[in-house]
Amino acid sequence: MKKTIFRTFLCAVSFLFFSMAQAQTVSGTVTDDQGPLPGANVSVKGTTNGTTTDFDGNYTLNDVPNDATLVFSFIGYVTQEIPVDSRETIDVAMSPDASELEEVVLIGYGQTTVKDATGAVSSVKAEDFNKGVNTSPDQLLQGRVAGVQITGSSGEPGAAANIRVRGTSSIRAGNDPLIVVDGVPLSGGGVSAGSDVGFGRQSSRNPLSFINSSDIQSIDILKDASATAIYGSRGANGVILITTKGGRTGKPQISFNSSFQFGTIANEYDLISAEDYPGIAADVGNPDPDLGARLDPMGEILRTAFTQQHDFSYGSGGETGNFRMSLGFLDQEGIVKGTGQEKYTGNINLTQRAFKDVVTFKSNVIYSYIKDDGEAISDNVGAEGDLLFSTLRWNPTRPFYKDDGTYNQPSDNQRNPLAFLEYYEDKTETSRILANLSATVHITDELDYKFNVGLDRSESTRRAAVSSLFNTNNTLDRGVASYEDTYNFSKLFEHTLSYNSNLTEDLELDAVLGYSYQSFEAKGNRLIGRDFSIGDQDKYIKDIGYASTFQASEVTAYFNPSSELQSYFGRVNFNYLKKYLLTATLRADGSSKFGANNRYGYFPSVGAAWRIVEEGFLPDVVSELKLRASWGITGNQEFPAGSAQTQFGPTDDGSAIQQVNVANPNLQWESTEQYGVGFDFGFFMDRLTGSIDYFNRKTNDLLFRLPAIQPAPDVDFYTNFDDIEIVNEGVEVSFNADIINTQDYGFNVSYNMAFLNNEINNVSNQFPIGIPTGEINGRSLTGQNAQLLYDNQPLYTFYLPVFEGYDESGAPIYRDVNGDGTVNPNFDGPGGTSDRTFVGNPNPDITLGIALNGRYKNFDFSANLNGAYGQKVFDNTAAALFYKAAVANGDNATYEEVNSEADAENGGPFLSTKNLQSGDYLRLNSASVGYTFVPEEDTMTWLKSLRLYVAGQNLFVITPYDGFDPEVDTNKEVDGVPSFGIDYTAYPRSRSFTVGINANF
Repeated sequence: MKKTIFRTFLCAVSFLFFSMAQAQTVSGTVTDDQGPLPGANVSVKGTTNGTTTDFDGNYTLNDVPNDATLVFSFIGYVTQEIPVDSRETIDVAMSPDASELEEVVLIGYGQTTVKDATGAVSSVKAEDFNKGVNTSPDQLLQGRVAGVQITGSSGEPGAAANIRVRGTSSIRAGNDPLIVVDGVPLSGGGVSAGSDVGFGRQSSRNPLSFINSSDIQSIDILKDASATAIYGSRGANGVILITTKGGRTGKPQISFNSSFQFGTIANEYDLISAEDYPGIAADVGNPDPDLGARLDPMGEILRTAFTQQHDFSYGSGGETGNFRMSLGFLDQEGIVKGTGQEKYTGNINLTQRAFKDVVTFKSNVIYSYIKDDGEAISDNVGAEGDLLFSTLRWNPTRPFYKDDGTYNQPSDNQRNPLAFLEYYEDKTETSRILANLSATVHITDELDYKFNVGLDRSESTRRAAVSSLFNTNNTLDRGVASYEDTYNFSKLFEHTLSYNSNLTEDLELDAVLGYSYQSFEAKGNRLIGRDFSIGDQDKYIKDIGYASTFQASEVTAYFNPSSELQSYFGRVNFNYLKKYLLTATLRADGSSKFGANNRYGYFPSVGAAWRIVEEGFLPDVVSELKLRASWGITGNQEFPAGSAQTQFGPTDDGSAIQQVNVANPNLQWESTEQYGVGFDFGFFMDRLTGSIDYFNRKTNDLLFRLPAIQPAPDVDFYTNFDDIEIVNEGVEVSFNADIINTQDYGFNVSYNMAFLNNEINNVSNQFPIGIPTGEINGRSLTGQNAQLLYDNQPLYTFYLPVFEGYDESGAPIYRDVNGDGTVNPNFDGPGGTSDRTFVGNPNPDITLGIALNGRYKNFDFSANLNGAYGQKVFDNTAAALFYKAAVANGDNATYEEVNSEADAENGGPFLSTKNLQSGDYLRLNSASVGYTFVPEEDTMTWLKSLRLYVAGQNLFVITPYDGFDPEVDTNKEVDGVPSFGIDYTAYPRSRSFTVGINANF
């Protein structure tokens, strides 16, 4: 018995030593192209024996059989399986899973891939953004996405832009898409303060300027209802998701970008020169054709503008998280003296995993401080003029200075441009912080819970002043200053449950269920002071207390009713056999903006797709073919808070309180129903990819503001009209071609085009003569309107007398449109006695974008063009200023006008198709050439790469339009009804050149 036990013991010990001899310890380092890769998983295939790499990418794994296989994996990287073969050291270089990374697009409260998307979704990554100095995210997108039209209001630094996704669908409730930054939906409208010191309405600032373009990782655009319905009553105009850059796992990454830009005016009016003016003025009957000077008035107020931009970022990551922080500085001069923008930005993104990766915390914070310097450039100034108005009309032979050295200020309506520059000050300071904190709990492998908190706070102060030395009726020997501030604050609380599982071997389910609460608050103050005892307007700006006169009606404040939005939403995605896809979404929004009888709105959508390529009957040349279809209803609630409530405000003299709005318990959101079909295709292993989409959008329950019958004529009443509808129908085409893709050479072409038809119907049911808008300004023109919203016409169609030339006396001839033998050019609406008619659509029929990208070894090249065709632009500047009689009266004009058949006495300002022009254009928006220096191994190990580049922006525009620029949209609203396609003394665009470096350490 003892011998048997002893033999058994010897066998066990021998087996143990033999097993130990067959197993070993394996160690090594896991890296990627950036260096060590912390947190990578290393395991023995088919066992539970595994570990993760440390901060330096090192790992040690015990008890590894010499014939085992090690599995190396990390999210976003290609998994590798490597046989041990008795080795004790195994180093691995991980490669990013490019196919997986490039396909990911955000869809709101989740993400999907391009191949699995059922809706119309476009994504633009950082490497594809427009090059050069871009001061707001919209500039990065211009011309990049089919169906997305971006029109800047002017060329002024920080000027706002109109963003239209698949057309214009509202009259009073706003048309800009919902912007979501790092998961926080922004409130609609601007955040900067205004001013009023007697020179008309100033253009608004771009509310997206607070984001540093260098911090943006990607911009995703949701276009159809299948994609936007998850945002319910705010998704009718599309949704743009902006994601900022985060940290990466691995050793620290340091980046520094620096650029310097020089800009000059891109195009000018063909004004009469100082040398030619005396002879021309004498010919048209000017009694005093030569005042002695020889000036270039536009040249006196313009300059070569210098811009510098510097960005620094630092990021790193370890086994349990990563971070990235950045700082940015921009100092941009405008080409008009005295204008510019100075911007400071900071961004911090943190990700931290805790409790063995059960909980993931994320924090994103964006801060910005912006200083805007402006001049007196107005949207609607009349004959009294502003800086540009006065400069364009200034007689080039009239001296700027008198003999005693003081400014030559001949009259109230003939203002000296140089006096404008010295005697007017306009400064705006805006600070904004956007913060987002989330915690995601990984409950099971299939189920996650996320809690998200977002805060958005902005504060803006604007100070403007005019010296008492400036010769106007309101300022001479008096002076005027204004102080205005605005404050906006919103907070967001969201809870979501996300479930992702394979229900069966063939059926995948991806679902999200959520609750959201967001509130908005806005308030502000305004103060205007007059009669200053000193003449220095800079002191007015610093201390308005120097004023001795404050009118009661000019000391005001507002506190908008706080609005709240409570929402319940859900979305399910089914994927059957990797080829049959279905998405269903439902959101319920309860908003305090709505009337008491319509607190909640319900917004459903459904989308389906068939990946035909997976059926197996297509030839190998076809690498992707997918058919998509979608339908859904979304809403638009971007109307003023409190519109459904009874509101009171001060009387004009400030002596009493009066009712200003009548409650409407039935007020509700505008409703947009949209359906569409599309194809996604790919050929030659996706060397050629693209999509074709058809869409139809119909908007009902349009919001209108009407004068209430009771209790007083100045009281407003907001209501919906369900019979008036706006229809947008169109086709979008886009493709991307990798024409050359070798180790040393590469050339890629992207092209997109959209065809759009816009129409409003049944307006005359409620407004028999239509809805006028498009305010026109200038001498004898103020008070007239150029556009009319009417049945079966595009929005903002021009409604004008038709100019047919001049008669023998030089007087203008108008067409007798109604054939009654009498020409009446006045506004009277269709069916009346007026001989106005619909003469042009300001909305383009076609928009397009072209992107070219090339590389040769370490050199790279890119160019981006964008264009629009079929639209009209009304040049209010030319209508107000340029006519033969102006020269006869001592002002300036264009050569074209003085050479016309107009009589110097009868050819004065008049409103007609004479100044309606084609706005077609094709613009080389940006182009760049760069060289990237990459140090050889073991040399300059502190430097990863250094790129030097030169870039140009707005290099040329091919257009028949003879104004400053055809891509313009001056705000010419009438009674809150917006306009589109009118150019009135808009700040001219610049042509700029940039040199810069991008360094990575």
